[in-house]
Amino acid sequence: MPERNTPQKTLESWKQIAAYLDRSERTVRRWEATEGLPVHRHEHERQDTVFAYRHEIEAWSRLRTASPNPSSVDGADTDNLPAPTPIVNKYLVEHDAITRTMHRYIAGARAGDSDLMRSAFHPSATISGYCLGVEYTGSVEHVFQWIDENGPAPNINPRFARIEIIESIAVVHLEVQHWSGKLAGANARASDVFTLLKRNGEWKITHKLFHWHDQ
Repeated sequence: MPERNTPQKTLESWKQIAAYLDRSERTVRRWEATEGLPVHRHEHERQDTVFAYRHEIEAWSRLRTASPNPSSVDGADTDNLPAPTPIVNKYLVEHDAITRTMHRYIAGARAGDSDLMRSAFHPSATISGYCLGVEYTGSVEHVFQWIDENGPAPNINPRFARIEIIESIAVVHLEVQHWSGKLAGANARASDVFTLLKRNGEWKITHKLFHWHDQ
């Protein structure tokens, strides 16, 4: 199970990622494009707004130590030398695929558009949980209806508290603050636990377990 992604463990820009790896921004951008450096993007902002988790960067770096470290050759600057060929890390590949699925859910919630999140869910997905002390259960279609009726929530702040992967199944704990909209109100907070299944090579949400916190 990965470490918790606290703010102290998150790198919030290309500059911070480059400084953490002691390389130039150009080099880490190239490593992300060609060597699998685990960098994520905030989908609701401009494309170049990125972040990275330190534990993922560290895992990627450890895999590369099997090859000689070219950080210094005869005192020359090796910033532009090719990175050693990394060993494929199955966990990081699946972790990234799961977060992409979850970002489709987040994008739909932020835009108030269920069509944006529908592809993240298994066709037979279900929900269960509590909102204002009332228990809700049933088809995920209830979520889609609620998202459309609630409308945009542009300021939601999602945080992955936990991602656990067990072969073809996964569990994601998502904390979301600053919900807004016609149904959510002005500043709501929700805790969600999702179960996912790898289906035909894609991760799909099979169940959404939720709790809306009293404001």
